[in-house]
Order: sequence, then C-alpha cells, then structure tokens
Amino acid sequence: MAVLDELPTRVLCVDLGAQDAASQHGAMLAWHASRGHGVRCVYPGRRPDSGASCDPGLAQLCPDLLDPIEWSPATSTGFEIDGLALDAHPLLVERLRETVQASGAELVYGPGLDGEDGASGLERRALGRAIRAAIAGLDGVRLLEASSTGELNFELPADLASHGSSSFSEYLAPATGFFSGASEGPQATAVICTWNKCADVRANLEALRAQTRPFADVIVVDNASNDETTAMIAREFPEVRLIVMPHSQYGACETFNIGFASVTTLWTVILDDDVVLPAGWLERAASRFLDEPDATAVLSSKIVEPGMPESYRNSPAVNRERYMSTFRGCASLARSSALAEAGGYDERLYIYGNERDLTCRLLNLGYRVLQYPGVAAYHKTPFGVQMGKRSLYYHARNAWLGMLKYAPLADLLRMPYLVLTKVLLRSRSAEVQGEVSDATGTIGLGHSIRQTPGAWWVLVRAALSVLVNLPYCMRHRAPVRSADFELPIK
Repeated sequence: MAVLDELPTRVLCVDLGAQDAASQHGAMLAWHASRGHGVRCVYPGRRPDSGASCDPGLAQLCPDLLDPIEWSPATSTGFEIDGLALDAHPLLVERLRETVQASGAELVYGPGLDGEDGASGLERRALGRAIRAAIAGLDGVRLLEASSTGELNFELPADLASHGSSSFSEYLAPATGFFSGASEGPQATAVICTWNKCADVRANLEALRAQTRPFADVIVVDNASNDETTAMIAREFPEVRLIVMPHSQYGACETFNIGFASVTTLWTVILDDDVVLPAGWLERAASRFLDEPDATAVLSSKIVEPGMPESYRNSPAVNRERYMSTFRGCASLARSSALAEAGGYDERLYIYGNERDLTCRLLNLGYRVLQYPGVAAYHKTPFGVQMGKRSLYYHARNAWLGMLKYAPLADLLRMPYLVLTKVLLRSRSAEVQGEVSDATGTIGLGHSIRQTPGAWWVLVRAALSVLVNLPYCMRHRAPVRSADFELPIK
C-alpha cells in the first residue's frame, strides 16, 4: 500500500474538464485539500461542463474544480491554432510545461492512457502523453496517472473515499525506450536531420514523445552541429539513436539517406528538424495509410507554416485527398521498403527539390504519393521559398536537374516558357490565393529573384551547374509516364 503522507503538498490536477477531474482524481484531491495542501486544477480540453455533477462536499473542499487556472494555448508563433482539439494542437507539450512550472507543483495528477475510443478518448490519450513529455525535463515533479490497474491504491479516510478513484500508477520518465508501451500494428521510425537547431530539435523530440501512437524508434542525424544539439539529445533524450557526422559539409540528401538506411521498421517518418507534430499525427496518418494499397509509397500530410496566407491554407487544392508528383519532406509517412527500392534521395542535389526527384523514381516503379490533409504538421520555417542566394541557387538548379532526368520530352521543351510565365512573372497574389498547390518548391521563387542582390548571377551559376551535370542527367534519364506526374510549374 502506497503511503499518503509521503506525497508532495503542492498539487496540480490536469484533465479535460471538471467532471473528468472529479471522477478520476476526486478522492486524492479531497485528501490533499483536507490536509491544507495547495491544490490547483487546469483543463486544457476546456470541456463545456460546469462541474455541477461534482459532489458538493468535494467542490467545497476543492473550489478550484469549478474555478480552475486559466489555460490559454495560443501563442505568437505565427500559427493560427485556436479551437484545435488537443490531439491536433502543436503547442500542447510546451504549454503544459509552462503551466506546471508556473503552478510550482511538485505532484501532478493526470489522465491515464487507457482512454475510451473516439474523439474524446484520443484527446485524453493526447493529454496524458503530453503531460509525460512536459514533465520529463522537470526535476522534482512526480506524475500520478488515473489507472484501472490499481498499481497505487491509497487507503483514504472513509469520509473522503467516496469522492472518486484512488487507483493510480506513477509515471517515471524512461531512461531507455522512446515510449513505455509499443503501438499495435506496423511500427514507425522517425528520421530527423539537423544542424545547429538545438531548441527546435528539443521541441520536435518532445512532440514525438507525446504521440498517441508511439514511435518504435527515433533517429537523429546531426551534421556536426557546433551548438548544444548533440549534448542536449544525449542528456535529455537518451533513447534517441544519434548519428553524428564527422564534419558539417554533408548535404541534407546524404544525411537523410544515412538515416533511412538505419531504419528497421515498416514505416519511415521523414521530418525536418524544426517541425512539431501534434500528438495525434502518427495515429491519424497511420490509420489512413493502412487503408491504402501497397502501391502507395508516401502519405504527405498538410503543412502549416508562419506567414502562410489563409487563402492558400484553405484553398481546395491543398485540402483534398489526391495523388501527387511530390511530397512535403518536412512531415511525411513512407514505406521504408519503397524508399530503399527507389534509392532514397539523389545526393547530387545536396538540398531542395529532392522530394520531387525521389517521387519521380517512385512513380516509375509503380508507386503513388497521397496528399492527406486529415493531419497537419507545424513547420517553423516561413512559407514559400526562403530568401537568399543559397536557397535560390539550389532551387533553380535542382528543378532543372530533376526534370532533365524525368520529364517527358514534350514537357521538357515547354519548361523554359513555363518558367518565364508561371514562375518569374507570376504574381505573389496568385501564389497566396492557392493557385500553386503542387509545385511548392516554386512558391516565392519569383519574389526571391526580385529581392535577392545579385540574383541573376546566382541563376547564371545555377545554369552553368546544370550544363556540367547534363551528362549525369542523361545517364539517369527515365521519363515518367505515370498519370500522377506534373511539372514543378503550374
């Protein structure tokens, strides 16, 4: 029997609503309150219940059940996220940690992970996972989860025992194993490549810990960062498989391929380092992928980015399921065997355009890529082609290298005209209206050319590199005949 008097005296209860808190944790909250302990409640789920069904005696002992800590999940991240369910909320872990720290709690009561099916069960599991991830880095904070197993069954005074459950299990952050408990069905490994983005990688990995469908493995390939990235991962995420490159001159294509080659699970989740996945991302994406035939190689989720216009974000083209000729490499779920069969990314590309290039090879092998807007990932990189000479050079060069290898001749002959009229002269307003929905690598390219000093010299260098690589492209030329194929210009 667990000893009540050994429990901390500063207490925070986190649940979906007042009725949930009362039914799941009421007996223990009543005991703490009867001893004069500091008891606070917070309801991230903001369920529309008033707590009227709570026992009046419990409500009197714990008035915070009916008047909880105000919890506002919105922040100035550039994402419009109000009104999202907890399993779809990208800032859940971050906000929960801030709430725990602000409360000064040494003991947190939270929902268990054995919630019911359906939307409310998914939110409960998302909240439970997120609380685990949030307190993992907080010293001196214990978590007791409502449990049907009764691993911790406190013996309460008779006048308090009627207020609710007293069966809990204590969660301790694991030293190994990315999650406690494995998911059912096909397993997934997340692959992240990074360089000098310590804070972003931490937020990314915390979100992976909070997934309602656990990852079997997480691989981070670090391109010889000179900040605290590798030390942080080793210290805070010892369960992550960390691969550190000997120097920082490797391209993203090569480092991702190293990560892909290390995967042993059926699925690979391809992630940028500055992405945050909501807690229900993998569960929802995997559920949809399981309905697809074996010929579907990649499920590309919806991406939300700072500065993304509402007109683009809500346009019909990016919010319907369809098969595409590319995928969003910042957050996609792929069959590991298909990635291996297609040969991964073309390392000659170095960075940018690699997803479209890989998709062409997948299409030639008979695979397809599904755009699935039923889940969204939150990418901290601003919307559109990034400004700067490096970005402009690789976007311009690699678009041509890829099409020289894979575009049918008729399409290839049309490209110069299309580049001029559909990219260089395309208005920014047409892009933000959602007119460009597949050729994501060209959104903002015309603007970048107009705003980047020396842009035309950068384009000349890119063209010269295309000429140098022409023999390579011809050796690998394999025009795509799939009906899914489209030029990277629309």
